[in-house]
This record gives sequence, C-alpha cells and structure tokens, in this order.
Amino acid sequence: MAAPSEKLKNCEVCNAVEAKYTCPKCEVRTCCISCVKIHKKELECDGIRDKTKFIPKNQFTDLDLLSDYRLLEEVGRSVDQMQRDDSKKFTRLNNLPVHLHKMRHAAFRNGIKLVYLPQNFTRHKENTTYLNWKTNELFWRIEWIFPQAENIKWITKRALQSERLSSLVENILEPLKSTNETEDDDVQSKEILHNKLQFYRAAGLTGIKVLLKAEQIKKSNYKFHILDLTLSLQENLARKSIIEFPTIYIVLKDHLDVHEIIDSDEEEEEEEKVNDSQSNFAQRRKRGLRKNDSNNDKKKAPVNFFFHDDLSDSEE
Repeated sequence: MAAPSEKLKNCEVCNAVEAKYTCPKCEVRTCCISCVKIHKKELECDGIRDKTKFIPKNQFTDLDLLSDYRLLEEVGRSVDQMQRDDSKKFTRLNNLPVHLHKMRHAAFRNGIKLVYLPQNFTRHKENTTYLNWKTNELFWRIEWIFPQAENIKWITKRALQSERLSSLVENILEPLKSTNETEDDDVQSKEILHNKLQFYRAAGLTGIKVLLKAEQIKKSNYKFHILDLTLSLQENLARKSIIEFPTIYIVLKDHLDVHEIIDSDEEEEEEEKVNDSQSNFAQRRKRGLRKNDSNNDKKKAPVNFFFHDDLSDSEE
C-alpha cells in the first residue's frame, strides 16, 4: 500500500483520545461514533467521499484505486442498463404511434409543424393535446407564462383550436370566473393565480401582448412570435413550429421591448438555410466519395511499361 499522508494522532472533536477513524469526505479524524456525529452536524458533512475530488499522486492509496474501480463498474452497469432500456432509445421517427401520426397530420393540414420529443422526455409525458377523430378538431395543451407576475405558470389542458385567442386569455386572467376544467383544477391555485394577475387585469386586453415562444431556430429561448387576439388559436399557430405543445407568454405592453419579436417568414428563411446547408454538405460528401473512388481506381489500374511515356530516365 502506498504511504499515507501524515495524520493527526488525537481526535479533532474532543482532542482527548487517540483518533481511530478518518472521514472519507472531509478527512476529519475522530475517535468514536459520538464524535463522528458531532463532526457531521457541525460541518454539515454526509461522510460520503467525493469521487471527483483531486488527489495528489503522493497521497493516492490503494483504497482510492479500489474505489475508482468500483465507480467504473457502477458506470458500466448504468450504461448497460440504459442500452437495454427501450424507453431510452429514440425510435419515435421510425415507429410513430397511430394517434400521434394522425395528430401531426391534422396539425400539418392547418399549416402547423408539430414536432414530437422522445417518449421518455417530461414535456412529451405531460402533453395532453387531443385530436377528436370524428370532428377532426385539435384540443391543444397550452403553457401560459406571465413574466410580470413572478413568471407564474398556468396550464390549459385542452383548448379548442377554433376558439378565439382573446377568450382564452380572458379565462386565464379571470380564473375564478372561468368554468373550464373546474373538476381538475385546484381552487386554491386559482386564487393564487387571481391575486398575482391583478396588474394584468388592470391593463386589460388592450394593455397586454401575447407572444408565442419560437421553436427550431437559433437562440429560440429569446425569440418570440407576436399573436393576434382577434384571431383563433389555429390561425395564430399557422406557419409556425410547435414542439409538443405551444408555450405562450403574456407580457405588458411596456415590457414588450425586452423580447425579440420575429416573423414567420424569418423562421422559414432560417429553415431553408439549414436545409440548403445540409444539402450542400451531402453534395460535397458525395463528391469527395466519388473523388476517392476515382483515385482508388487509378491506383488499382495496371501500368503498361512498354507504352508508358511518363517514366523518368533513371526508370527507363
């Protein structure tokens, strides 16, 4: 075993008895269980060794080496379990369930690009968007965020696509008066929402702006589409990309300058640039493969030394 570093003889807690134990995390020397408990309480130490802590070479012992081997075994087992878990594999694009395929097709007919996440993602598990197959109507799950009300979040589980956006916003601003989803919503949470949205109610529909979070573009977390309150939810979501369900921000007019507003045309231009870059990359790759094949063919071609005029004098 490698030589350990110099350690204190007496207990660092009571300083009366010779130390017997060393804390794996903070390396405090103690003599008994009571001193161990005191040191954990005073230093807020859990006694678990920090496996990523740097250890100098002259202080590295066989116990540290054995602990690293155990850590590698745990990582290997976790990786093997992840590989065997079918829910962690991203096979959604190839094996899309029927109801999700129909829902995406219905959104596409309305001019909406609906993108799904892998089935183990939280956003996908929480998605309650529903398609009525008989009427072919979409009921969207909407996530509402109010930046000027401590970023409070509210969820509409199923909003009809043909409903006007202004009526949806009014139901959110007056949660105690709204009759939608009364069975599933908590009355106490509605009261909290009602109290925090007093500035929004004072501003009214004319004093607020409704923004849709942009998706699948550069720096999408800071870019938004401005929505029209006079149009329906379906008309507002047209020509836009939605990942699972829309995230809508309601801001006061005075705070609109803080957010970067983009148009749907800009989003389409960026998508075209991405598609062009991908196609150009594919073309360059094909050209490179063709050049490599042609060079390999030239190398493999036999040389007729009787009629080959490119030889130097020494070679002749």
